[in-house]
Amino acid sequence: MKSIYKYIFTVVALFAVTASFGQSVHDLRLNEMMIKNEDNYADEYGRHVPWVEIFNTAYNTVNITGCYLTDDTTGLARAGKKGGEIPTRWYRIPTDQKMYMPQRSFLIFYLDNSPLYGPYHANFTPAESKTHYIALISSNGKELLDIVEYPVELRDTTRTYGYVLDGVRDPKAFKQGKRQSGELDFLSEFTPASSNETGVKISKQDKLKRDDPYGIGMALISMAVVFTALIMIYIMLKIFNYVSRRATQKSKAQEEAAKANVAAVKSADDKEVEAANAEEIAAIGVALHLHFGSMHDEESEVITINMPSKHYSPWAQKELTMKRNPRR
Repeated sequence: MKSIYKYIFTVVALFAVTASFGQSVHDLRLNEMMIKNEDNYADEYGRHVPWVEIFNTAYNTVNITGCYLTDDTTGLARAGKKGGEIPTRWYRIPTDQKMYMPQRSFLIFYLDNSPLYGPYHANFTPAESKTHYIALISSNGKELLDIVEYPVELRDTTRTYGYVLDGVRDPKAFKQGKRQSGELDFLSEFTPASSNETGVKISKQDKLKRDDPYGIGMALISMAVVFTALIMIYIMLKIFNYVSRRATQKSKAQEEAAKANVAAVKSADDKEVEAANAEEIAAIGVALHLHFGSMHDEESEVITINMPSKHYSPWAQKELTMKRNPRR
């Protein structure tokens, strides 16, 4: 039974680890940015400064603490090495309760080179940069989570630039270093801390009715899910049955081996007892045979003691048995 619990614990732990690593900082996107901010979105001090919006595409909370914002990735290889120094234009996002981004949420960082103003103010500004991109780097300094290269004319216009559909990109193209053409563009409206999709949205129910008016697709999907679950349950039960059967067989084998050992010990003891009894019987028989079959002298059982008349035994002298009278 202990082996069954081990298998169950292993399966549960595997699912837990898979779920915990399924959605992480790799789901974060630089969703929208504004470089020239003259009279638009203001920070908590009322200042109009450049800003960038990060979007959590995952359906669970993601902690962004420790990640880096930068406009210069030339120090990426150096920062990733053990003991390497972090480049000066890298802003490390500090520990703060608000850095835990809920599912499908947005977070604004100000690119004003004023980190003393608070945890949302980076230590660089695009106006002083020689590059035309913003990058988000993991906390280990090695992985490029997302990078958005904005057009040069964005510095001279008060428009925003970002994903037309929130956080949508081609993962293969990103890994190959290709630009996300067609997915990133100038946005018709600026939407800080909110979705970039400002058009009329079709609800999931309406979309389902439009794509599957007769419910055939939904029925097939439901049946596939049910049968898949049943197959998985069947496989798990077969595995548990096999493990349980093996454990039972092993337990029975151990019991039979223990019984065999006890029987062997008992048989050896019985043989020793039988051998000892046979020796005793033989000794008694020999003794009886010698007693009745051998010649013995007959004794009268009378003891005679002859003592000389001239010599008396000290045991018979009266003077030795009487106390002497004291002399006067």
